[in-house]
Amino acid sequence: MATIFPTTPIFLTSDPSFNDYRPTMDPSGTTVIFERTPTRDDGGPTTLQVMEVSNPNPSPFLSGSAPASQTRPDWCWATGKSNVLFNGASSNNSKKSPVSVYMVAVVGSGGANPTLISGTTGAYYPKWNLEGTLFVTENDGGTPSPCNTIFTLGGGVPQTANIDGVDANNVPMFGGMAAVMSTDLPQIAYAGQPRLANWNGPNTPIEYSENYNYIFLNTPKGTSFVSAPLESDASISSFDPQYEGRAPDISPDGTMIVFESNRPNGAANYSIYLYSLKNKSVTQVTVSTLNCQHAKFFPCGTKLILGAQNPTWNIGWVDISGLL
Repeated sequence: MATIFPTTPIFLTSDPSFNDYRPTMDPSGTTVIFERTPTRDDGGPTTLQVMEVSNPNPSPFLSGSAPASQTRPDWCWATGKSNVLFNGASSNNSKKSPVSVYMVAVVGSGGANPTLISGTTGAYYPKWNLEGTLFVTENDGGTPSPCNTIFTLGGGVPQTANIDGVDANNVPMFGGMAAVMSTDLPQIAYAGQPRLANWNGPNTPIEYSENYNYIFLNTPKGTSFVSAPLESDASISSFDPQYEGRAPDISPDGTMIVFESNRPNGAANYSIYLYSLKNKSVTQVTVSTLNCQHAKFFPCGTKLILGAQNPTWNIGWVDISGLL
């Protein structure tokens, strides 16, 4: 049972004309990039916006030639680098418009012309390694599909095709939404599940669903990898909603993992949880009524930036210093 530490976000955006989602912080903890979609009936394109935490006035992040749909940004924190990875597509319809990974250099308060990274079609949720030289993605083109794959910035053939490997029963792992551990790639925390029939109930097929994940940690074993649930009591034979989790992020000091979950019983809304790698304890940070998702640490490690429904999706932050 998780300790409950209910915290209400301090909101940085609140325009009912938009849904604001999936934020990422700069290395100084002063600037946020996030994705914005109009709430009008036709939806409209999703674009990346940038704003200062102290003066939250969103403006378009990208300049020049950019894909129409811009999602899932990740800001590099490596010293001396200021680059952003993101997913781009020709429209918001992912079934008709393949998603790829793009990189852009931060120029002033905006971005320069983004560069398509070859070989990344079907690669979602790009995350930088600690040195800003590689990245890991959820890869629909992997085996099994999806799995977490490491790419170089040059693109092309992946450096490492599958870093999820198998579970303790030697069952291949589905995986995505990776976060890079403090030991750097190839070690990650990720949203995953064994490639099993009947995983989420009787007579269910073998297929990946982000709604039936735990947070897993991978460990290199020879030339492959073995993965185990972050919470060791979670069954790897069938899904237990008491341990559901996805979209992890690692604290700058490597001691905490933040993730979203609709535990204990598959609630309609998600809350943010904090897991201590030292104490093996779980703390609920936000109340479920706000449906908080995609939390990431500030560089200071004492705050989280996240998306919450208020009632449209907005960007906010919470102070977790009382938990550290």
